[in-house]
Amino acid sequence: MTEAAAPLTVAATVRAMRRAGAAGMPVPAAQVESWARNFMIHLYGPQKPVRLECRPRHTVEPWIQAEDADVVHALRRGLEVRALYLHPKVEKPTKAHRFRDGNCRDCGDGEFYAGPNCEPPTPPPDSRAALPFDPTWFRAPLEALIHIATHRFIGVADSMKWKSEARYLLERLDHYDKETK
Repeated sequence: MTEAAAPLTVAATVRAMRRAGAAGMPVPAAQVESWARNFMIHLYGPQKPVRLECRPRHTVEPWIQAEDADVVHALRRGLEVRALYLHPKVEKPTKAHRFRDGNCRDCGDGEFYAGPNCEPPTPPPDSRAALPFDPTWFRAPLEALIHIATHRFIGVADSMKWKSEARYLLERLDHYDKETK
């Protein structure tokens, strides 16, 4: 390949590299150097960080706006510095926090360390939901239990408990029947 002046744009550099590859001939080191220099100048040279952020090294504290002295003396101050080249998008919270007495009512996070989204913890799974057997065997005994509890042959508290448990299990049986059909 003949040595020509370095292409002016990144697209022209890529075209020249493709032509050289298609020719199948060895490319001189000076030409590769000019391509690399062109990439470095056009892709990385003009970029200036929009914002510099820092935080103490080996922590998970939030990033804060870095001052010039923080960047210059980052090692001495034990700071980790990062440069952002694009403006960060403002996160629109999917669910806003509802604070009362310094804590969110839904997720329980404190006001000083809560993130932009309120993410309540998932409720624990109901241990009664697993059905590792044929549940239709229990329909008649559960209906009989509800009948017994309704006529209050047992104490009021026990009656309420057995009725609610039996109704829950019957609802789960109906749901199971719908899923399996």
